[in-house]
Order: sequence, then structure tokens, then C-alpha cells
Amino acid sequence: MIPLSYNARSLAVRWASSTMAGLGIALVVMILFILFGFVDGMRRTVASTAETGNYILLSTGAEAEPNSVITKPEYELLHAMPQFASDPNGTTLISPEIVAGLNVNPGHAKTMFVYLRGVKPIAYNVHRRMKLESGHWPVPGAGEWVVGRKLVAKFPAFGPPAKFHFGRRSWNIVGTFSDEDSARESEVWADVDDLFNDYRRSTGNAIANVLHVVIKPGELSSINETLKKDPRLPLHAESEKEFYATQNQIADQFQSYGLILATILAIGAVFGGMNTMYAAVARRSREIGVLRALGFGPGNVLASFVAESAMLGLAGAVIGEVIGLAVADATGLNSNLMNVGLLIFRFHLGVRAIAAGLIAGILIGVIGGFLPAWRASAIGINAALREA
Repeated sequence: MIPLSYNARSLAVRWASSTMAGLGIALVVMILFILFGFVDGMRRTVASTAETGNYILLSTGAEAEPNSVITKPEYELLHAMPQFASDPNGTTLISPEIVAGLNVNPGHAKTMFVYLRGVKPIAYNVHRRMKLESGHWPVPGAGEWVVGRKLVAKFPAFGPPAKFHFGRRSWNIVGTFSDEDSARESEVWADVDDLFNDYRRSTGNAIANVLHVVIKPGELSSINETLKKDPRLPLHAESEKEFYATQNQIADQFQSYGLILATILAIGAVFGGMNTMYAAVARRSREIGVLRALGFGPGNVLASFVAESAMLGLAGAVIGEVIGLAVADATGLNSNLMNVGLLIFRFHLGVRAIAAGLIAGILIGVIGGFLPAWRASAIGINAALREA
């Protein structure tokens, strides 16, 4: 095996062409690095909303909370079932919740909608990580809201003791809450009856959009069997982990579009690396002949030049990630809150983003260097040594 130090010295000697090819790779890696920072930030925020042991019950066919309808008879049947856990006071951990859209930027061309969630006091026991940061939880009948801390950070006017007109009244903002950096921190919470009375005048038997519940260990299959067999319960249950995993479609779409752009740029970087390595092969024919004369076979030469191109790709990847970190810091991505759709999230550069950048750089280097390496391995000893 030809020592890698030989390839490192070769890259250093050809520093100008190596730098140009490396910068092309760095551009691709920087875009991937920042893209995965956005995507990971969105995914982490949505995924962290799920709590172990918590499940969601939606009406059959509904895939999102606002599209579901839970009726009073359905709620009463479920409330009597023994498979659901209870709090220390013996209250069944079933939280009926209304979910509506709220434009937090009315009167402006750039609208932003978040979830306005109506809950009963039991919700704060079902969603066990909820923590009141300031003020108090909404008092039933008082027309009060509490606001997630990310929403307050994004829109400081939502901090207590502000008022906000919605529906037929002005609501008093009486507190802020946190939920371990989850998507709930992008929401506004109110008393469920206040929201029903003010926002939904004609409700029929409907009492909620969704039920968030805590199921006793080992009882999920029993509940699913009941939901399948009982026509009075046209509902389906899934864990919060499964539910919120499907809600990451925006992140998946964002990642797909970014990967398309990165792939187009990567093709250009591959050709740049290929040209650099072809030029290196052309200038180093005599070196290749000497290596062959010393006993290194065509496979060794091929592996050596592929390794050299991979080293170039790795160097470009490191540079790209350093530039990405600098761009994220200079533009405030690391500190500012961003929003996509209903979600407010933080940019996050984690292990996944770092690994994706390094792997992409190495792959670009290997793909771009394979054909030149093949050309180098095919050079004969006599022909190489005869060249001036």
C-alpha cells in the first residue's frame, strides 16, 4: 500500500489547484451543513413534543388535530374505560382539546398562524412536562390565555399582561409556559369552555378535536381492539411519538428541495475534482512509473489516487463546515428563532449535520477521483518512465 503521506505531500505541492477544487466541494458541504441545521432544528422541535406513555385519539380518517371531531358520547364512553391511567386524585388522564388557527400578526401582509388550543385543567397533568414560566394558568370563564415562550420570544407583544382580540372578545394574556423546547411552545392555550363559547357557537355533540390520553402499560392493544369493534367509537389511537413523526413532512420537503440544489452543485464539484486529478495524473506519469517499478501494482496506484481525491474531498468538507459555522454565527442562525408554517424552532447543528457534510465531501472526492485514478493505474511502467 502506497503511504498516505505521499498523497498529502502531492496535494500540498499542487496547493493552487487543490484549493480551487476544495473550495468547490466546500460550497456544497456548506449548503448541506446549513440545510441539515434547519431540518434537524424542525425535527427536534416536533419530535420533542411527544411524551412517553401519551397517546392521541382522533376521529377515523383525520390526520391532523384540527380536522378531527370528538363527540360527547364518545368522550363519556372512553372516560368510563379502565384502560386509562389516573392522576393521584383519581381523575382519568384524558384531555379533550380544541385546536384552532390563530393569526398572531393581524393587519400585516405577512401573516403567521399558530395553534390556539383550548384545554381543561386535566391537560396540565396529561402533558406532564408543561411548566408555567410566569403568571398563572387560564381561569375558566375569565377569557384568559397563556402563551408558549418561543411565541413570546418571536412576538414580544404577546407577553403578559397584553390583550388580544379574537372571536367576539378581547382575551387577557396572563402567563407564559415552557415544554422542554417542544412545538407546544409555539402555541397559545385557553380554557376549552371559554373557547367553545366564544369561537364555536354551533357545536352539536362535538366537545373537542382531539383527546390526549395516558394509557396504562400494556393496555394499548385492548383499547385498539375496542375501537375496532365498537361502532360507537369511530376513532383511532396512536402514540404521540408516531403522530408527531408524521407531522415532520415540512422538514422532509425542505430537506428534499435542499438536497436537489446540493446535488446540482455537487455535480459541478465532482467535475472540478476530476479535472484536478486528471491534471495530477498527467504531470505525475514518471512518479507513477517509479511506483510501479518499486513493486506497487495497478490496484495500489488506483487505491492511492482514490485516497488522494478522498483526502481532497475531506479537506473541502472541513472547510465547508467551518464556513457554515461562521455563516450561522454571523447571520444569527444560532441564536434567532425561525418559523416555518405553524412551527417556531431553533437552528441546530448537531452530529447529523456534521456527519452529513463530511460524508458528502468524501463521496464527491471519491466519485470525482475514480476515473483519473483508473487512468493512472492503467499507465505502463515503460511508457511512464520514457516520458520527459
